[in-house]
Amino acid sequence: LIGGRAPEYLRNNAKLLDIVKEFHSKDKWIYCICHGIQILATAGLAEGRTITCYEHCRAEAEVVGGKWMSDQAVIDGKIICGQTWMSHPEFYRLIFQHS
Repeated sequence: LIGGRAPEYLRNNAKLLDIVKEFHSKDKWIYCICHGIQILATAGLAEGRTITCYEHCRAEAEVVGGKWMSDQAVIDGKIICGQTWMSHPEFYRLIFQHS
């Protein structure tokens, strides 16, 4: 799930939310960076998960039950999250190690 400002609008797209939920229900990997957490949270997939994201989105992730970590990248089940574009080295390291 892409970062930047697009997720602010994409999280209102029902078709996209259905696709994300389908990936989760089929036990497929989901990668989320920066503001992408807004899509994950709206899809109901941040609740009870260890996540990281752009710090300005932290409250949105926590209010839906996500456990925010300050790490550059984290993995919880088949969801890998990264904080910002500067997190790419650790984010992709987790992707290549686990998926």
